[in-house]
Amino acid sequence: MRFSEEQLEGMLSQVLIPVEPSPQFVKRLQGRLVHVRGGGGTTVWTLVVIGVGLMLVAAAWMGLALRMILALIGMLGFLSQRKAGRLPSRLAR
Repeated sequence: MRFSEEQLEGMLSQVLIPVEPSPQFVKRLQGRLVHVRGGGGTTVWTLVVIGVGLMLVAAAWMGLALRMILALIGMLGFLSQRKAGRLPSRLAR
């Protein structure tokens, strides 16, 4: 059962009755919708979240730097062992 747009509008106009909202309701609704931007400044929780985030980023960066330094030391040790293995040692004589 399909209704045309005119039929739906006709049925709804018979059933629905337009009403005016009370002035108290309008004021209360406007009070809930209006936001004051830029007021209040930063909260304590915002500063805590920013501080924790910065500490996590710093810890991750330091961990990466430490891993890179250890990898570099390992590569230098590996290369020095390879070079030392090619040279004849004094103990082999």
